Amino acid sequence: MARKIVVFTSSRAEYGLLRRVITRIQECNNLELKLLASGTHLVSRHGRTIKEIQMDGITEIECVDINVKDDSAMGILNSMGKAMEKYGHYLYNLSPDILLLLGDRYETFCCAAAAQVCKVPVAHIHGGERTEGLVDEAFRHSITKMSHLHFPCCNEYKQRIVQMGEDPKTVHNVGSLGVENIRNMDLLSLNKLEALLGFKLDRPFFLITFHPVTLEKISPGEQFSELLAALDDYPDFKFIFTGANADTNGAIINKMINEYVRRHPDKCFARASLGSLRYLSAMNLCKIVIGNSSSGILEAPALNVPTINIGERQRGRIKARSIIDCEPRKGAIVKSVDKILSREFQFSMENIEIPHEKEGTSGKIVQILKTIELDHILKKKFFDI
Repeated sequence: MARKIVVFTSSRAEYGLLRRVITRIQECNNLELKLLASGTHLVSRHGRTIKEIQMDGITEIECVDINVKDDSAMGILNSMGKAMEKYGHYLYNLSPDILLLLGDRYETFCCAAAAQVCKVPVAHIHGGERTEGLVDEAFRHSITKMSHLHFPCCNEYKQRIVQMGEDPKTVHNVGSLGVENIRNMDLLSLNKLEALLGFKLDRPFFLITFHPVTLEKISPGEQFSELLAALDDYPDFKFIFTGANADTNGAIINKMINEYVRRHPDKCFARASLGSLRYLSAMNLCKIVIGNSSSGILEAPALNVPTINIGERQRGRIKARSIIDCEPRKGAIVKSVDKILSREFQFSMENIEIPHEKEGTSGKIVQILKTIELDHILKKKFFDI
């Protein structure tokens, strides 16, 4: 009998990372894929990215709406309550063999908690990482403690999971799915990207993705204002914006993006979601990735593209030397851009070491899901170092 594997996804970025794993599960005769789609996938203002999943030909999709409309603290708490109930109902009735989760979002935390109550084993990708500017830091580590299999993307993260009391036999350093995706994707040429976007990229451009920060003193709106002010200093460049996620105050950032694009229609392009192919193609062709997205940390170095990482959202992650951290202030951002545009920095971009890269990441994950002994997987013990 085929093992039922539920793969959970609630955001565009997460699904993009999981796509190759999902394809490999579909190709296995002794694995049965069930996709649980929720969160911003079902929300129009975030691009309603469930359409991208359906276009990939996945038929076994359970869409669970948790009312992701209000990004205030109370709105998110309301969504979390709905998520816990609805995910639990789905998992209880389906009784899958394994639930596969990725990352640290609150929806993912709710799915892990529901699986705990329903006695469904959890496999977690991208555990052991630190994102000290976010409340998601606590969600990620909580998911780790509710998981039974772990797939970190480098050895330091593996050791951190073991430090949290997880048995080393259950922790597998498989590398980054994002890097593997890039190595196996036919990215678009400049002309094809222009045609798909309907926007002329006749000048060098920056790719900008800025998400809300939840644990910093400076508000997300104030931080993003500083970034927009810095962009004004570069009239010879164009800018591609992707929308903020559904964290608290994400709507404020998206409103500011739309207003900035309205004022500069000749040099700016914005979409709630570009989709994996267009986003990574834009990253491959851009001059600099700017913002605070994990894609600037994980994927951009694999394309040999420099990143300006603003603020503390990604503080604590292992970074390639192509990444410059800077304060969320106009002066610091301008200084970082100028540094990257310098001949010296461009020369230093040669032979960038990618700390998260391993061969066959998705294949390793699926092989373990296919062969792991399940009889006693729920009986966890705290592993003392």
